[in-house]
Amino acid sequence: MIDSIEHEDDFDEDDPRVLFLESIAEGLATLSEASDTPSGVPPVSSIFSSGDVDFASDSWMNKLAEVQGWLSLSDDLPLTGGAPFFQALITEFNLEPTDHLAPGGAHPPLSLRALERLNERVEAAVRLQGNYLEELEAKGTNRAMATQSWADAWAEIDAGEEAVTPEPVTAKAAVWSIYHFTKKPPNLTPSYQRGDVWGNGDRQSLMESILRGVPLPSVILLRTGPSTPHEVVDGKQRLTAILRFVGKHPVAKQKVAEVTARHSDKKFNDKGRLDKRGDRNLTDLFNDDYPAFRRAWKALEGYALNSALENEYYFPFKLRTTGDGGLVGPYLEPLRGKYYTQIKAREIDVANQKIVVEALFEDPVDYTVPVIEYTQASQAQIHEVFRLYNKQGVHLNAEEIRNAVYHEVELTRATLAAAGDADPNTDVAEISRSLAGIDDLGRLGDALTAYGFGGTRYKRTKVLAWVISVLVHDTKGKDLASTSRNIDDLLKAIQKNKAHPLAEPSTLTKLFSLLLHAVELHSSHDELWSDKFKDGGKGAKWQELQLVGSLVGITMALAASPDDIEERLEANGDAIRTASQEAADWERPEKTQTKTQWDYIAKINKNLLELLGIDPDQAAEAVRLQFGTSGYASLQRMRIEPKS
Repeated sequence: MIDSIEHEDDFDEDDPRVLFLESIAEGLATLSEASDTPSGVPPVSSIFSSGDVDFASDSWMNKLAEVQGWLSLSDDLPLTGGAPFFQALITEFNLEPTDHLAPGGAHPPLSLRALERLNERVEAAVRLQGNYLEELEAKGTNRAMATQSWADAWAEIDAGEEAVTPEPVTAKAAVWSIYHFTKKPPNLTPSYQRGDVWGNGDRQSLMESILRGVPLPSVILLRTGPSTPHEVVDGKQRLTAILRFVGKHPVAKQKVAEVTARHSDKKFNDKGRLDKRGDRNLTDLFNDDYPAFRRAWKALEGYALNSALENEYYFPFKLRTTGDGGLVGPYLEPLRGKYYTQIKAREIDVANQKIVVEALFEDPVDYTVPVIEYTQASQAQIHEVFRLYNKQGVHLNAEEIRNAVYHEVELTRATLAAAGDADPNTDVAEISRSLAGIDDLGRLGDALTAYGFGGTRYKRTKVLAWVISVLVHDTKGKDLASTSRNIDDLLKAIQKNKAHPLAEPSTLTKLFSLLLHAVELHSSHDELWSDKFKDGGKGAKWQELQLVGSLVGITMALAASPDDIEERLEANGDAIRTASQEAADWERPEKTQTKTQWDYIAKINKNLLELLGIDPDQAAEAVRLQFGTSGYASLQRMRIEPKS
């Protein structure tokens, strides 16, 4: 009978398994201490210490079983211990028995690989437990919202377990003075990059950090050629803030050049006043005296620059007026509330070097920024390294990684743009030609925002990609994995097969046209959906599972019966509303495991189609005929049969 791990005394003191056992014991003890748990995670009956996790007996299995809800496993571990428990661990971590258990003996130990995997899971659980408890204490966050964030974080970890490519990359690490970026700005807007999400406070805080000499995180660049700008892979928000502050952002320079050319006959004096005898144009003022530039702009254009316009044009911003950000002391206090052009000549002390502010940003100095420069690498390879960074504390989420790993896939770019998360300064058709010509596409992103999913960290893209993967990803008989893995698997299938039906732009044009129509139907019939589908009731943020299940159902119904879908919604609205409020199948599951979430989405999807008088199998066939593939059968395979 396999029922325990060998006694710790049997291990050599240099055996790395000892360290894993200690770490696992400490982690399990930490998980037992939480005073609150996510929805579906049962509270631990009693707090225990690491010393209570005894690997010389079955005790460790009991302790692991007590806190297993925090580990977000795909299935429950049996409480009986012994061989079934070990077999469940083998299945959970996808290990071969020969890799997992040593041969022979009544109580063979877990292998080093198995302990390593278990320890990784426990460490991740401790980190996400801390994040959950912090979010739960945050103002304006309820348990449902914190639970969803916790479940999303687990989905990202699960999606990141599979390596994209084992091939080597060519890269080098260096440190650059800021002038490298201001003299020759990199390309801040490769189409896989999100728009600018920092507010003025974030930008000001960064500039204060630089002026104080605080080290910055690495910027990651991709060299695109000997004479072309580097692409910014990571660090866009920081570099955008720096370039805006010093008046070197490419968009700002272009805007100023256009207005200067339009008023080429106008000259200004040093105060920014129109003066026929003046020797300065608008560009000169922009570079040397931004407050005077603002006055001159109003005189020429007939309106004043406000913060919204300055954000749109990427014009400079002031430092904070208060000292909360750290601008204290004789060198830094005079900088408060000033623009860059007003402080360029002031002396400060940075990195043990007394320099003027202008030199810090525009000359080689001791203050430097760490840079990782990829000289030969695909986007997938670059972001495979990001997956490793995530494990070391740099937390890109699944969508940020996915948008670069699968950026070559047209569906990736189309989803990003359709969700409204692409760079707003880039035309949608340039990002995805399959979206060209779709009228009012922006309403799709607007609707996702109205559902409560903002533009921060690609949240809208994630929801839209989830809907698409459920709608069209056929797993060919395999069980659905996590949300993120299901999306990745669809994109990977398209990436590997150029003849995949969803690799054809004309097919994607039809798909996103259908999705736009479906989202408008779904959002315009808010009376159909129970307030329980939203955090906080009517008008609040939609919960993701309910939105995905109902939106996929509406999309399939529209594909199957486009001519009378409005009539069906009107005729069956009361039944749908009643089901969403009262039907047991529409009650959100307590457990947050992958299987229970897919089961719930599958039930809502199927029930909604039936309430609309549409045969689900016929609707699935309609989707397959239009797009060459359907995910309905794969989804319904995840239904959990009720226990007799």
